[in-house]
Amino acid sequence: MPGEPLQMNNSKPKVLAILPAFIPSTHICIIKPMVGMHRANLIHAKITLEYLVSQRSLEWADLVIFCRNTEPRYDYMLDFLLSRRIPFVYDIDDNFFEAPLDSEEGEYHRNPGRLAAVTRYIETANWVRVYSEPMLEQVRGLNEKVEMVSGPIDWSLISPVTADSRRNPVRVVYATSRFDDQLAALFMPGLNHILSEYAGKVEVHFWGTKPRFVNGGQRIQHHSFVPDYDKFIRRFSQGGFDIGLAPMKDDSFHRSKTNNKFREYSSCQIAGIYSDVDVYSSCVTNGETGLLVSNSAESWRNAIARLIEDHDLRRKIQRQAQDYVRGHYSQGEFERVWWDQIQQVLAGRGTHSVAALPQAGISGSPSGKVEDRNWQEQTILDHLTTKVRNFVVHFKNDGLRFSLHLFRERLHDFLMVVKLRFFTSSVLKYFRSPKVVK
Repeated sequence: MPGEPLQMNNSKPKVLAILPAFIPSTHICIIKPMVGMHRANLIHAKITLEYLVSQRSLEWADLVIFCRNTEPRYDYMLDFLLSRRIPFVYDIDDNFFEAPLDSEEGEYHRNPGRLAAVTRYIETANWVRVYSEPMLEQVRGLNEKVEMVSGPIDWSLISPVTADSRRNPVRVVYATSRFDDQLAALFMPGLNHILSEYAGKVEVHFWGTKPRFVNGGQRIQHHSFVPDYDKFIRRFSQGGFDIGLAPMKDDSFHRSKTNNKFREYSSCQIAGIYSDVDVYSSCVTNGETGLLVSNSAESWRNAIARLIEDHDLRRKIQRQAQDYVRGHYSQGEFERVWWDQIQQVLAGRGTHSVAALPQAGISGSPSGKVEDRNWQEQTILDHLTTKVRNFVVHFKNDGLRFSLHLFRERLHDFLMVVKLRFFTSSVLKYFRSPKVVK
């Protein structure tokens, strides 16, 4: 029943998570719950990147989990799973079908080959997990085995707010994992007014991106992006921030996103100001657990000024928002939902439709031979070639700073693979006693 600890099972399913990269979404949605269930001795988990997958690892798995995978060059893995009737779950927290074409990210995801790959993942999955009503409707037209889930908060990482952490000047924060974040432009004109009007009374912190077109001198502080999400949220909760900004465009792509900033800000007792779109208006009570604003410079300026001046309102929102999030989002409940879905999928193993199976002549390997054992060598070479080519292109177009950012991301991916492999092998060796997910 909900709220009760998960008890370990005598027969542990072998679960392989295949990820495109280690980014906040894959960390929150896949890595943390898989590690949690592995530690609780519920499953035997292996987590890897798609270019490192071998045929042996697919044969090992009772269940495979994909998250945001879109690359058509890895179709052979899907062919293999379908031909062997190995069930898989597809987890997706973005609407790639509606990604705006006026950005490099949008052009990447709207590539016809990638959209075809996403469609195939969704259509052939034994279970699809989404995080918003628009995505639920989008996916339901492709696969009826879809469920909308709520994101988690790991409360063990949240530091309590102390009197020392609340000090003048008032601290305003904006956090993003994007190197070139376009959403910040929604509040930037209003924020510039605040920096002029409240000189000496406010300082602004940008976490993960250096803003453009902001005037504030020493009152603007930049915190480098922290790729390890657990480290980020732990440090973020220790920052003593008073007001958090959460801009969001009102279009089909952005309405399909999750309320991640509401969970993060509220859990850290930060009074959030949110764009008045479904992502936030569905969970924020205006004036009680946050402020909802239109995306005009005046609305952003007025909301920030209101929370700077009204200390009592700011504290009320901070407390009530944290209470709400504590009652609705937790890591333990997120893992319970995952565990329930894993059991449901395994109970119906082998239910892929005939239409979903690979056509004759497609055998599920890069070379077209099922017995081919050289997947890893081929995919690693292809992956490295692509990354080197991308690095050169970005260096020419965007300069050294962005190229180094990409290099750090790839280095983080490599270190995470090593860390996860060491962790899972260590757990198997040392954690033999019954465990529970708290």
